[in-house]
Amino acid sequence: MLGKLMKYEWKATWKFICLANLMIAVMTILANITVKLDFFAYDKNDMLQFIAIMVMMTYVLSMFAMVIGVAIFLVYRFYTSTYSDQGYLLHTLPVDKHHIIIAKVLVYALWIILCELMIYFSIIILMASNGEVFETMADSLEGIISLTISDTVTIKGFAVVMSLIAFLFTLFAKLLKVTACISLGQLSANHKLLFSVLYYFGIYIIQKIFSVIYLTFVMALNKDAYRFEWYYGWESMLLSGIIYSVVFYLITWYVMDKRLNLE
Repeated sequence: MLGKLMKYEWKATWKFICLANLMIAVMTILANITVKLDFFAYDKNDMLQFIAIMVMMTYVLSMFAMVIGVAIFLVYRFYTSTYSDQGYLLHTLPVDKHHIIIAKVLVYALWIILCELMIYFSIIILMASNGEVFETMADSLEGIISLTISDTVTIKGFAVVMSLIAFLFTLFAKLLKVTACISLGQLSANHKLLFSVLYYFGIYIIQKIFSVIYLTFVMALNKDAYRFEWYYGWESMLLSGIIYSVVFYLITWYVMDKRLNLE
């Protein structure tokens, strides 16, 4: 049943997100042509310079448009398919609430990862000189690893794998925070969406307070560099990701299973 729910969710969301990625692909090609032909070098041709500037501005704006558009679309999709009129049909199916939540979160996570990879490869293609895409990609990955993993780590391969796992749990936590806030908003008799937004900002503030308290605690106990690096490393990100994922998942499940009210 989980596979069927994921397949249904995938079919319901693929058109919009694929169109968004297609927009990025087209803009990447246009921006790459602009850079390779060096339109900016034509000092005496104001029209070419204007076209180049507009292409690059549109390229950058398309990145922001895709990120914001996909985020809004997925939030809207979860709300309409779970707590609006469409939710009546979903909740009448003989499906466990756990399967509904897991299917939606997994599909949304896959789409977000795909969009992030699309943006990453787009930037790599634009930055690659003389078509050296793979060399540029290798250099960028090496730079990312050097920024996220300390030189004191002896087993970097293990740290890279754990960092990817920590990234996944962080992504799950962010998605589940949205589902939890939307679910909590349904407990209100009126202005459900407004209360969902208020819950989101309230939880965000609480998370920041916990982060400050935890950082203060780590700094107070900091007697060597490792403990302070641990706060910024994959260990802390993985721990917080797991805790928040569990908490937000349970909130979503509780409202959906015990307090569901679609009236």
